[in-house]
Amino acid sequence: MPDAPRTEPWSRAEALERLTEAPFDVVVVGGGVTGAGLARDAALRGLRTALVEAADWAAGTSSRTTKFAHGGLRYLESLDFALVREALAERAVLLTIAPQLTQAAPFLLPVYAGFGRPSWKLRAGLSLYDALAGRTRLGRHHMLDARGALAREPGLRREGLKGAGVYWDARIRDARLVVETVADARRAGAVAANRCAVTGLERWKMGWTVEVEDVAAGGRFAVRGRVVMNATGPWADRLRALVAPDAPLLLAPTKGVHVVVPRAALPLRDPTALFAPDGRLVFAVPEGDWTFLGTTDTADHGAVEDLSVADADVAYLVEAADAALERPLAVADVVGAWAGWRPLVRPASGRRRTDPSREEAIEETAPGLWTVTGGKLTTYRAMAEAALDRAIEAVGWRTRRCATAARPLVPEWTGGEGPPPDAPPSAVARARELFGPDADDVFARWREDPATAVPLAEDFPFTAAEVERAAREMVGSLEDLVDRRLLSLPGGAPVSRYALRAAAGAAAPTLGWDAERVDREILAFR
Repeated sequence: MPDAPRTEPWSRAEALERLTEAPFDVVVVGGGVTGAGLARDAALRGLRTALVEAADWAAGTSSRTTKFAHGGLRYLESLDFALVREALAERAVLLTIAPQLTQAAPFLLPVYAGFGRPSWKLRAGLSLYDALAGRTRLGRHHMLDARGALAREPGLRREGLKGAGVYWDARIRDARLVVETVADARRAGAVAANRCAVTGLERWKMGWTVEVEDVAAGGRFAVRGRVVMNATGPWADRLRALVAPDAPLLLAPTKGVHVVVPRAALPLRDPTALFAPDGRLVFAVPEGDWTFLGTTDTADHGAVEDLSVADADVAYLVEAADAALERPLAVADVVGAWAGWRPLVRPASGRRRTDPSREEAIEETAPGLWTVTGGKLTTYRAMAEAALDRAIEAVGWRTRRCATAARPLVPEWTGGEGPPPDAPPSAVARARELFGPDADDVFARWREDPATAVPLAEDFPFTAAEVERAAREMVGSLEDLVDRRLLSLPGGAPVSRYALRAAAGAAAPTLGWDAERVDREILAFR
């Protein structure tokens, strides 16, 4: 089998030129996981595909998740078995097509007297969770008594501890998933550009003219397409309103907050599901030197651009962890936080939502204009497939069948010389996880210039060669580079000013930044 082609450098200028050259079959608006999935699917079906994003890839909800590829254990209580079954099936797909980004992991769920769920209910739920996974089950759950729970996780609070359940799910690098999905859409022929904000939609013959503002360089241009897919997440109603101003709102977004504490303050072995005092599940997830807690679900009626973190949300998460852990945890332990808006589908009239819905919405807002929203990170691929099936059927096209469930997200690459013999195994593994076959570019730089193989800072283990490679992925800011191309805790893990300057300096030649621009980027970071 021949080696797969390596990814060419991401050229935004070339993409902008190609966007205006000729009409497209499909124009996808929104570069989160749903939009990236739609663009990849459409391109692989042989459709001429364009993808535009107002900010950066995964800059919204898709990089602000709890970073799980999971079935949604808590949806069993609302009897949403179909959603859980689909999510578990898609979890298996992600583990197959993106193994470098998705990792099966055991999860711990302690049981306490007086709050949470009783052992019998937990045992029944975990048994059902395993059964719904069927052949894709990652491991059989088991129950521990109090002694066994403490042996596995000594940090649990002893008072009232009845035991714990251990079950299997998966963790995922969410922002990297989006970046790699866009990259594979490009390999399949899609034209993709970030920092392109859609400002208008007008009918054009049998399709649409999409009016676009170049946020990075200024200026406006138009992209034409037979079909437009609105995949703008919590902003979906705004785009709908451009052509259907009187349509009822489709979404009722809620804000989810995560906070970060030093791993020493919350030293857990595995992701641990904790029951907050109000009965909701909150996860404590170890990640390198940090542990993050999340998430809240606040029906905040503010603007979805507002990513501020309220003191009440921080206190809620700290209280949930403190109730289940032996070592006291305080708000003062929190060193970082991030917030994101979930595009939750508005419940039908007269129906009370008692738990956040993960139902998807696929709506033909106007002929040839489809809105695709709702759902969850784990099911993005299936949602994109279903939406494209409907759009293609409506137009009457004959295309290839969906191939996204079988095609590896990152192609294998067996060329190149591999890493230098003295390269640390952890750095080699990280480069391969981040860049797939293009890790060979990093290894080549390490051999060419050993100085590029040295970690840039104590709190930023990435090397100059990794930063140079990440900077090629249509990066427009230091935040793009650090939070969405390299780190897995955007807005959460503290990064020293020294590390930021080192990262910006390593990226500057690739990005064409002068010293003044580097200073501006550091000042503007987060």
